[in-house]
Amino acid sequence: MMSSESSPAEDLPALYRVILDGVAVLERRGARVEADRIRRAAIVAYSTAWDETQLRALEQLAMRCRLLSEALDRSAEGGPGTG
Repeated sequence: MMSSESSPAEDLPALYRVILDGVAVLERRGARVEADRIRRAAIVAYSTAWDETQLRALEQLAMRCRLLSEALDRSAEGGPGTG
């Protein structure tokens, strides 16, 4: 989550970059379909009004990237949830 002291216009570019980096990681790890979904949603959020609503949308997308990456880590290690 970004600082509550700054405005969405200050936070959105950095958050968008975090998402794009996360999407690149997901693609390299073979989660291309989900990476594409996240990228498309991020583009929509980033290209509309730079307000709290879009900031929250990008924060959720960044979290999706992180959670999916963690799930891939667990799967690769043979941890819980690997079926």
